[in-house]
Amino acid sequence: MTGWWERPFTVLDTETTSADPEQAQVASICRAIIDPGVKSKDVINALIRVEMPAEASAVNGLTTEMLMAEGKPSADVLDEYCAELAAVLLLGQPIIIANAPYDLTVLDRDCRRNGVPTISDRLDGRVLAPILDPIVLDKKVEKFRRRVSPTQGARCLKTLAQVHGVGWDDELAHTAEYDALQAGRVTWQLMRRYPQLAEMTLNELHMAQVGWYAEQGESLAQFFRRSANEAEHKAGRATDDAERETLLADVAELHGKAESVTLDWPIRPFGGVR
Repeated sequence: MTGWWERPFTVLDTETTSADPEQAQVASICRAIIDPGVKSKDVINALIRVEMPAEASAVNGLTTEMLMAEGKPSADVLDEYCAELAAVLLLGQPIIIANAPYDLTVLDRDCRRNGVPTISDRLDGRVLAPILDPIVLDKKVEKFRRRVSPTQGARCLKTLAQVHGVGWDDELAHTAEYDALQAGRVTWQLMRRYPQLAEMTLNELHMAQVGWYAEQGESLAQFFRRSANEAEHKAGRATDDAERETLLADVAELHGKAESVTLDWPIRPFGGVR
């Protein structure tokens, strides 16, 4: 029997104005359909007319001038894309999104901000599924991996693309189209390489990721708490005031990171309500 990953599937990525999904606005969005059977792809991109902060622009290369000149109104793009994404899910077909809780939360909040029905609003009461997140899947099958460098994490999309043999081009990276397609290619490789994933149905994979993400998040939070306790212990033994202040600042930062870890997948609950 042909696996779902050998049939057409949808990939999604957004470029936004902020790293905070509760506040970020979508500036660029890509929805693409990959058909592995005939090695083809149908890519649809859109730019949105929003103000782009300099910090975000340095990452995604989008500028306010570019977006104002070439972008469309937020409500129009969000309405079109969310309708298409909901239609995919209603057909029982998967959407692949690297770091799904970020992109889906951004889309949800931006829709609400613009008075547009969210993806969930369009699902007739059904669960927002099936979603596949290569970052969650990768961490399940390869629990431990060191950072590549101080600036390249163990689970970023670039690392996953390199580890799973789909390559990476820094010149093309951080565009919605490139990142969406690479997420799809990584997921395709994961299905081919790991029978424990390939043998699961889409519904089983979706539900399993809910639990895996929560476990992974709790493990990360515990790591931050242990690191905070170690820094606090060192601060108590420090004889130099400057060193003590630095360590205590580290303690506060690590506790903040632990508190900020989210366990909800594939989307953060609106207003903190599940």
